[in-house]
Amino acid sequence: MKTSGEFLIFLLLLITNGRVFFVEQRKDSIVLLSPVAFVLSIFQIASWGFDIFTGLGFVLALLVLLSNFHALYRYFERLYVDHYTVRMYIWAISTTLVSAASLIFLIYFAPSTPLTNRHVNKNAPHIKISTERYNGDFRSGFNEATPFQKTNLTLYTFKKDEKTPSAPGDYAVINSQNQLKTPVFLFFPDKRAETYHYTPYLLQLANLGYTVVSSDINTADSLWLHNFFDKRTFRRFGMIVASLRNKYNFNSQTEFYTYNYSLECEAIFKLLKEKFPSDTKYILASDFMANTAIQDYKKTHPDEIAGLFYMNELDSSVYKTAGYGFVDYTDPLLAAVLEIDRDKKGENSKRAAILTKEILDDLKSAE
Repeated sequence: MKTSGEFLIFLLLLITNGRVFFVEQRKDSIVLLSPVAFVLSIFQIASWGFDIFTGLGFVLALLVLLSNFHALYRYFERLYVDHYTVRMYIWAISTTLVSAASLIFLIYFAPSTPLTNRHVNKNAPHIKISTERYNGDFRSGFNEATPFQKTNLTLYTFKKDEKTPSAPGDYAVINSQNQLKTPVFLFFPDKRAETYHYTPYLLQLANLGYTVVSSDINTADSLWLHNFFDKRTFRRFGMIVASLRNKYNFNSQTEFYTYNYSLECEAIFKLLKEKFPSDTKYILASDFMANTAIQDYKKTHPDEIAGLFYMNELDSSVYKTAGYGFVDYTDPLLAAVLEIDRDKKGENSKRAAILTKEILDDLKSAE
């Protein structure tokens, strides 16, 4: 959906800018596409967050809208187009070329297989993904959000939907008991990514029999960058820039990350105690930034935690973009920036899930 929205915006801008080459002495109704593209670019950032493509779409749409105020005025005054100025032709050519180039780059760097619900249901029909939205903060707590409330915490659950056999027998009961014995894989995404960027991996883990829970949290009382980029729509972009600009400084702030993630651990477990049976065991997993926080939580809640797992310690030949999620599949442009080849078929996430299961099996046998 994200790529489709960006494609639509650049296409509308391409048509708007190119209209000067085919509109002749008539009412210039095509200019109405400029405010439409601008509004869509705002919705795109609000829905998917700020990155290179959503940012470029917004800036280009704003410039096109501002440059077409006169044309919009003429349209609403029911005036016909007489002619376009030389300046307008130069501007139209420039913005048309930029829009066309943006479309080409967008198509080239688009994810090979978009992770839409339709795609997931088609390619992983036995995996059920539930999404729960909560409103609130760490001080006052979180409550289930109404349709008109802001979402501060989103909880995702990936679970294999086991079908009950039609023939009589005890298979369903035995399978249910096995699921209860398997610890819940509770994952805390790195802030340079969101659950979406780990979805291929989490789907594979669920397919291997684990119930997987992941969360995306953004509240006013949990700041990471202490600047404008702490806002939900800009945080991932800001965290990526901060880590790429000064990797040493970024990696050295573990105490600060630990405090924020400790708040997340406490909040998530309050919600999970209402979601799962009281005797449920958990495997806490993270991707660098939350490593110390989950260690501390295990020390204070040893009876609840069956083990710890650090994704960033997976074999680098399998998980090549530690801390950023599987962007070689979900975000090919960032993968190119990190000088990693794109993974068109999601093979790396499959291998990482298999390797993870082997590590978790060793943890279980060591108990």
